[in-house]
Amino acid sequence: MKLPYGLRRNLRLLAIGHILATHGMAALAVRLRLFRPYAWLMRLFTGDELPKDLGVQIRHVLEQLGPTFIKFGQMLSTRVDLLPMDVALELKQLQDNVPPEKIEVIESVLSRTFKKPLTGEGGVFAEFDREPVAAASIAQVHFARLHDGSHVAVKVRRPRIQKTIEADLSILRLLASLVDRYFPEYERLKAPRVVEEFATTIMGELNLRSEAAHASRFAENLADVEGVGVPKVLWDYTAVEVLVTERVYGIEIDEREKLAAAGHDLMRLCERTATLFFHMVFVDGYFHADLHPGNIFVAENGDILLVDFGIVGRLDLRSRCYIADMLLAFLKQDYRRAAEVHVEAGYVPADTNVSAFEDAMREIAEPIFNRPLKDISLAELLFYLFAVTERFKMETQPELLLLQKTMVVIEGVARELEPEVNVWALAKPLVGKWVGEHLGPKARIEQAAKDVKTGLEEWLQLPGELKKMVAERREERVAREMESSSALQFVGVLLLAGGGVLAGIGWGEVALNAMWVGAASALVAGSWLLLRRP
Repeated sequence: MKLPYGLRRNLRLLAIGHILATHGMAALAVRLRLFRPYAWLMRLFTGDELPKDLGVQIRHVLEQLGPTFIKFGQMLSTRVDLLPMDVALELKQLQDNVPPEKIEVIESVLSRTFKKPLTGEGGVFAEFDREPVAAASIAQVHFARLHDGSHVAVKVRRPRIQKTIEADLSILRLLASLVDRYFPEYERLKAPRVVEEFATTIMGELNLRSEAAHASRFAENLADVEGVGVPKVLWDYTAVEVLVTERVYGIEIDEREKLAAAGHDLMRLCERTATLFFHMVFVDGYFHADLHPGNIFVAENGDILLVDFGIVGRLDLRSRCYIADMLLAFLKQDYRRAAEVHVEAGYVPADTNVSAFEDAMREIAEPIFNRPLKDISLAELLFYLFAVTERFKMETQPELLLLQKTMVVIEGVARELEPEVNVWALAKPLVGKWVGEHLGPKARIEQAAKDVKTGLEEWLQLPGELKKMVAERREERVAREMESSSALQFVGVLLLAGGGVLAGIGWGEVALNAMWVGAASALVAGSWLLLRRP
């Protein structure tokens, strides 16, 4: 028997309170009002002190609470603007390891989607591997073969996962509101907003047709980039719960020994990785935001193949220009310019003390740039940059967090392939050329010309807009007058009717008695209102 929603939610909150209390956070459970009698009792045995290994305990709590909370922790691991550094670093170790669904369950999802048996005569596939090649919290992947002989990868969403995530999001929203209410000292965390950002991301991952659209767009965007490929989407086999693409063959990009044994040029792979990152971020402004080595393969011919497009990042041209300008400023160790770029981009308030912000840039950057070139990490630089945002009231941009996460992977991949090479040294000429085209004198003149043209077009459209505005105001005025006229005519009818009634009642009375005077007045007023022009 299915329990009522309210009871299920309360049992879940009790479980959360218990898990917090048994991981040294009973005081936190008490302040959140999570079954306080029980939390108070646990607090007697554990005390008020938070555990010294707070990050480790928070990681264990999230792992016990399940996939949605694990994904939430993974997202929080990038938010060093909100969390202590040691906690954020610990959350980076969260792994989305979930046992796969039974093949019978997967078969039921596919049969329901396609209205056909899984295999056999008249089945969806000629062959279907019963063992998944990958399993995560939202979906798992199986290899299969179509009846025309094509080998494909089939991504199947777990049944009931949407209801599970929606229920967990409801709990997260409640917890965020409790943090907001009972922890005023942490108002800067903006807990409800953080949860909503996470909800948007994870709900987007649930729609595999949307992921297919992302894959299709990446295939178009990267079609002209040498040595990069994206598996083709088979739209006839794709739905909200199922995504079918061509199967890719290759070696995961972090398996250096296998790549070397297969005869791949590791330096060439580093260069292609740098080019891929540059093209996605700066040329397209549309980048893979869930890159990890398991989603990047190297084909037999040396091409880099990308898979799993559930999460993407988007950057408009203005943001791309500022990011490129900022990265080049850091690479040149021009901290004054790096600070100015933040102000110009609106990442920090306009009244920010640029000199003080420059010192903050230097404080986090100098230790990094003091290392050998191969050990310089721009991803780490951004990581620490986000950590000083509270001091300067910097509004952290979600897209920048996704970008930093992607940069971590790109750096890690390059360092794994060629430990002596810095990927940003490879990308610097590409970024510099792009900046010259978009921020150089010629680009500024072209942009100014575009601005002038836009302004002129808007100015030429002004008379028409004014004429339209005047006509709209005239129509509104006429409508109001008609409404007013209709109301007055209605009053006139009432007065005539009332005057007629009074006249009938007063018939035979003295001509000038009060009733006749009232009747006459009503008849005259009613006639005037009915006969007046609107």
